Amino acid sequence: MVRLRLLRFLFTLIALLGFVTPVYADNSIRVGMEADDIVTRTLFNSIAEQFQLPVEYIYYPSFNDILTAVESGESDFAANVTYTDHRAERFDFSRPTNIEYTYLYSLTGATLDSIERVGVPHGTIYSELIAKNYPELTLVEYSGHIEARQLLEQGSVDGVVDAINQLKPMLLGGFDAQLLNHQLSIKPVSLIATKNKHQQSLLAFQEFIHSAKVQKSLRESVSQYQFELRRKALRGMVTQAGIDRSKPLKVKIEQIGQYAQYHDNGKVTGVTPEVLFSACDILQVNCQLVSNADETWESMFGDFLAKDIDILSPLAISEPRKNVAYFSQPYYTSTAIMIKREGYKDNVYSNVSELIVERIGVVKNDIYHEVLADLLPQKKLYTYNSNAERVTALLNKEIDYVVISRSSFNKVLRESQTLLPIVEDKFIGEFYSTNIAIGFSKTEMGKTLAPLFTQAITMLDLERIVRQHYILPDWRATLQSEQRLARLSISIIIMVLIASILVSLYLNHQSKTDNLTRLKNRRALKRRYSKGIPPEQTLVYLDVNKFKPINDTYGHEIGDQVLKEIAKNITRYWKGQSYRIGGDEFILTGVASGVELSYALLNLQKIAFTSNENAIALDISLAFGVSQPRGGYMSLEDVMHEADLSMYANKRKVNVMESFRDLESKVEESASVS
Repeated sequence: MVRLRLLRFLFTLIALLGFVTPVYADNSIRVGMEADDIVTRTLFNSIAEQFQLPVEYIYYPSFNDILTAVESGESDFAANVTYTDHRAERFDFSRPTNIEYTYLYSLTGATLDSIERVGVPHGTIYSELIAKNYPELTLVEYSGHIEARQLLEQGSVDGVVDAINQLKPMLLGGFDAQLLNHQLSIKPVSLIATKNKHQQSLLAFQEFIHSAKVQKSLRESVSQYQFELRRKALRGMVTQAGIDRSKPLKVKIEQIGQYAQYHDNGKVTGVTPEVLFSACDILQVNCQLVSNADETWESMFGDFLAKDIDILSPLAISEPRKNVAYFSQPYYTSTAIMIKREGYKDNVYSNVSELIVERIGVVKNDIYHEVLADLLPQKKLYTYNSNAERVTALLNKEIDYVVISRSSFNKVLRESQTLLPIVEDKFIGEFYSTNIAIGFSKTEMGKTLAPLFTQAITMLDLERIVRQHYILPDWRATLQSEQRLARLSISIIIMVLIASILVSLYLNHQSKTDNLTRLKNRRALKRRYSKGIPPEQTLVYLDVNKFKPINDTYGHEIGDQVLKEIAKNITRYWKGQSYRIGGDEFILTGVASGVELSYALLNLQKIAFTSNENAIALDISLAFGVSQPRGGYMSLEDVMHEADLSMYANKRKVNVMESFRDLESKVEESASVS
């Protein structure tokens, strides 16, 4: 066995170094494939270059025809084949080389959860996968792209499942494509060769494809291929919609928070301009910015209502605004907080509706003006043109509270030259979340543009864009201050150690243990990872969703019991280290496989809590962010920051899904009433 492995390694090494081209020194190889199979072409083009081997591509109308051709020797190789015992009797298989990108193609953007009949290509593994995961679906087999389109166009099926090689004809034919790799447990695929004919070559090709160079090239090629196809299809839809590309679309963007920042050189940066103008480029429409840094929101919104401009963003989605605007899908979720002067009425109010006697500043006609007008009817609100004006008024004691998004508040703190004596009223906390989108004027053009921009936005890496422009408060200085305090505490413990070794041991234990949950605390976390987190370790950041309402509704005793129950579940399902670092925040660290991590998160993100004494039963949900193993040591601060951003992205997706479900519920209620 050892000798066989050594010979295999030496042969592969020689082949990869290019000293020997296996089997095919002077001849070409024949590769069976369907048209537009970008994966097969990328893999074998790389093989051809590495081994200086001519490749002849032979095209077949269906996947089953490819298998037949390789079995008969008409073709030598094929890619993207799932291993089965039956197929292993017909072909030689490599080890898995790549994932098979699989899509649900439909006319309506359907999902597997929303359809009844689905087409599957004959001779593939898809029939078995769908029957196992979606047994309620009726399966209809087809052979080849033409028959698949006929099934869709005739309404014989609600959607068809097929691989990436059908992406181009389907998208350009006006069909929608939804990636299924996150819904179906699709096995990785392999190369196959004619039985007992090309085993040495198959081994060499396999080892080369497993290299980082080829895997990266494959990922980038597939990603770019999908992007270009979707872009081409969307541009075709713009043309079919009759949109005049020569006519500019007038755009206004408000300078606020991380959304947009106007610069002296004329550039505008931020989440909103990057999302908006990237979508314009994808659609190949002429978007012209006609706003400036000094223009007020009131002026912009007035022009939008008057239909003097075509597009306005950032624009928060609300029911009243749906009467005056069409919206793209959200690209950001904003949370509102109340800020006040430091020391002003601490822990007095727990809800915005209690601020009856306070003077509150809002930006005129923005979303929070609308929200507070509903929460505090008949109350006078003090209106301003910008956040800067409101902060000045707050410092001058002209008003007592300002409602502002958390990111905008972070920007105010970050950009201030001095330490501002203003703070978030944490007793009130986050009281409102809203989805931010691109708004289109209430015209036929706006009605046409909104869904096109929505599809363009789905092509963007929103998580990267938001992460790039997200403004965090100066948390580094706070963490460094806490580290200095921890070092001072250690010095004090050492002094106490001189007086009494027993007392010092007790204090040392207490200093690293959370009294409520008996987990380790923030200080223990910092001590353990003072030199950084090892590359093989995973860090999970857990945060209890809507914990404050639990305390407010049931009291702190129930809140403490909830935290203890969470700690008990953490101890049960997480085998590494666990820490409680704040009120409802936990950190988990340790070496965990993908299966172990998934198992732990599956059991921790939803927890059933019951208090028999108080007859209380609650479903507790936790948000989580994960920092996966990395290439080398990283500081605790950087790893926690990475996990925090991951948790923020997960929360934003959950908020978007919850908002969509709320909208569905309202639509269903409206339908039942009517």
